[in-house]
Amino acid sequence: MLLVLFFSIILINSIKGQNEDLNNLSQDFVKLYTKGDLVRAEDKLLQILKSKRTAPDDFIIATYNNLGATNTLLGKYSEALDYYNQAESLSINKSSSISLADLYINEAIIYGFQKSYQSAIDYFEKGIRTYLKINNKEKKIFQNISSGYLDIGVVYYEIKNYKTASDYLNKSAELKLKYNLSGLALAYLNIAKTFAKTGNSVKAEEFYLKSISTFQHESGNEYYRMAEVYFDYGLFLRSLGRNSEALSAHRKALSICLKNYGEKHTLTSLSYKHIGDHYLNQNNCDSALYYYQKSLIAVVRDFNNPDILSNPSPDSAIFNIRLLDNLKSKARALELFAGQQNEPELKLKTTRKSLETIDIAMNLIDRIRNSYLSEESRMYLSENEKETYVLAVHLAQNLFNLTKDDSTKIKMYDNAKKAKASVLRNEITENELVYSSGIPDSLRNKKNLLSGDISAYNNLILEEMRKKDPDNKKISLWKDAIFDMNREKERVSDLINKEYPQYHDLLQKTEPVSLEEIQKNLNKKEAVIDYLLSNQYSDGKRKLYIFFITKNRLEFCEKEVDSLFSKNLDIIYKANLQTQSSGKSDELFRGYTSSLFYMYENLIKPVEPLLSGERLIIIPDEEIGRLPFDAFLKSKPSPDQTDYEGLDFLVNHYAFSFGYSSSLIFRREPELKGEDDVYAFLPDYATGNLLATMPANLQGAANEIDAVFRLFGGKKFIGDRATETNFREAMRHPAIFHLAMHSLADSSNSRYSYLMFDPRKDSLNDGKLFNYEISTSRIKSPMVVLSACNSGTGTLYHGEGVMSLARGFILAGASSVIKTSWDVNDAASAAIIKGFYFHLSKGESKDMAMCSAKLDYIKSNPPIYSNPYYWAAYEVLGDNSPVVRNKHKGLIIIILILIVSAGLTAIYFKRRIISPDRSL
Repeated sequence: MLLVLFFSIILINSIKGQNEDLNNLSQDFVKLYTKGDLVRAEDKLLQILKSKRTAPDDFIIATYNNLGATNTLLGKYSEALDYYNQAESLSINKSSSISLADLYINEAIIYGFQKSYQSAIDYFEKGIRTYLKINNKEKKIFQNISSGYLDIGVVYYEIKNYKTASDYLNKSAELKLKYNLSGLALAYLNIAKTFAKTGNSVKAEEFYLKSISTFQHESGNEYYRMAEVYFDYGLFLRSLGRNSEALSAHRKALSICLKNYGEKHTLTSLSYKHIGDHYLNQNNCDSALYYYQKSLIAVVRDFNNPDILSNPSPDSAIFNIRLLDNLKSKARALELFAGQQNEPELKLKTTRKSLETIDIAMNLIDRIRNSYLSEESRMYLSENEKETYVLAVHLAQNLFNLTKDDSTKIKMYDNAKKAKASVLRNEITENELVYSSGIPDSLRNKKNLLSGDISAYNNLILEEMRKKDPDNKKISLWKDAIFDMNREKERVSDLINKEYPQYHDLLQKTEPVSLEEIQKNLNKKEAVIDYLLSNQYSDGKRKLYIFFITKNRLEFCEKEVDSLFSKNLDIIYKANLQTQSSGKSDELFRGYTSSLFYMYENLIKPVEPLLSGERLIIIPDEEIGRLPFDAFLKSKPSPDQTDYEGLDFLVNHYAFSFGYSSSLIFRREPELKGEDDVYAFLPDYATGNLLATMPANLQGAANEIDAVFRLFGGKKFIGDRATETNFREAMRHPAIFHLAMHSLADSSNSRYSYLMFDPRKDSLNDGKLFNYEISTSRIKSPMVVLSACNSGTGTLYHGEGVMSLARGFILAGASSVIKTSWDVNDAASAAIIKGFYFHLSKGESKDMAMCSAKLDYIKSNPPIYSNPYYWAAYEVLGDNSPVVRNKHKGLIIIILILIVSAGLTAIYFKRRIISPDRSL
């Protein structure tokens, strides 16, 4: 990632004459920094801090800022952030706007390097806004603004938003040309990269060459920033198949890095990696591994072993992100190297080493994720490292194929588990630890309040930007507020980590639940089917692993799926979203049923011979999470059939429940008094025109709730009592929550999807319970029933699943959620929910109760309602155990104990009466 670094030397002239020593040190720093002699430049700054001479506060702030900038170039990012934090702590009410803006930009650069991109964008925007507010801008301010545009453009490039990246990069270049500013070569470089990504290779090469010639003209051939140009130009040439030219560019980059940085530096490490990648693409494993080992040595302080079978400890890494990428490349090279070996012992040894190498990489991913404060950064990491976990499963499979050792099969599944819902697992663990680690309510509540306020302001910005003429002043004001709140949230999080080390230590040790623990919780009739689907194509195909788990068995199968898989999934998804019977169109009927059969053959049939029970717990992955499994067909309809009557759906054979991860499917809370009471909420939308774009009320919902309360006790919140405030109060009780209401899904960001309560008599809340508010709440419930449309829909994230309202309740602490995957028919919904509660009241598990309710619905309605659109939307997510237990179990146990005791007493006295008296 290429970023322009600012440094702010201020007040040099103001101390000239007052303190010649400090002035000389500052001038020396500028000269050394400009030449690229960073080690000696850093030493000059440290001498300033050690000097006993007094200096203005702004001068000391600038010194810390420059130390941060210098350490960034030296690849010492943690040290750089420490210096920036010291500068920021001194800056409050003391520093000029320019110095603060410089500081924000420099901190943004670090976050960019660490791939914490949302934080980087926040800091860049804050810095740029601060510069723009300065009146009577001098050339230096325009320089900083243009560089800020360049930097934020690079971040948008990294997150693949090429349109926004291009806009910022062009604004940067325009300012640099208009005011004859420095840094034009870097602007050209990043414009070239954007053209390359958007497929315009001619313009890309034009700007690469412009960048090189500009740098050569301004600074010479060995200027340290030239290495960055050759990095990306080499990658561009390789993408065009011009491999020899690419290798030449990478060797030039290496030469520049060695001259300017030495052997131990992140950019030197990157140079070695690029050369290793070149040889790996040529299947030259020996050379590739040689350079990958050099890349590892360059990025780990105390590691110098050239043996390709040796790996460093990550504890002394200069830069975790660089080490992570190097380890992944080395693991692939070792796999290829093992495949070229004829000697079995060496093949096995190298295969083990490839797996060991990727294990270190996965541990680094966990470490990096735990260091990120924002959900966006964690999501980005999970999405972009998904293939690392797929590779880890593949490498473990290679070892299993050689050894047939069951422990290696378990290793495969352990790696697969780590790929699933890692962000959700982390956040659930955080929530639980916050409540169990003795952290004061004041700190916990402050952190949650800040999280909610940040999300609320982001929603205001989103709504404003959707307007035809958005108010940019409002947006700027809200962004400033968000920036300040994020910093305060970071300070609260830091305080919690420092003051309560047990919380931090336990969070760092978060691991998925073991296979042994999962199997212990399964009964003989249950099986887990866990899918792992690659999100990248190789030769037109994606790798799919299916893991099958029972109480005493773990099996797997490997498949490859092509574009036909996505095509059939799209047919099913579109058919399910229709509001009318798909049976009205013969063509649609054929396509839909054919796709349902295709999914059965690819996702269930491969493991069906292993099934011995009728209860299946599905852990989907990628788009599989959008599929209605109980609607899959075991056989296609006959050629002359045109309706759904009598089709062999899987609901006839199995009861399904679902989970984000096998680690999260058994999260039942200890039994609490009253947890099988139902708290039902049903707003009345007919009064006051609460939702003009929606049906006035849910006609079947009132009857649905009446039916529920004929079976369960609890409380009803109907009409204007169905308020958000009443629900927030009710959440404190350990009960079943039944929410029969409208929900609105936000297609751009499901964090802003919400449930619509009745606001008429609510003086505290507006009636919109947003997903971000749910996820920061605390709820102890065995089940939340979301009898609302699209409660299970949302944005799909690689490795994390669908970000829906249902996920929000799981994160808040609900053991299970009943959700819908599309707009449900009101009458059908009422019938299925009534049936579901009826079977629950008989003590059935949630999955069996839902299955029975669906079968009852199909059998009791005309053939047209056999269409899965009417009955397949409802799904059980999470723990599927019963919610009704025998309330008299304790009494029965006491009675049995009394009966047994009475029997034993009678036997005892009977023996005493009939036995002879031995004393006579």
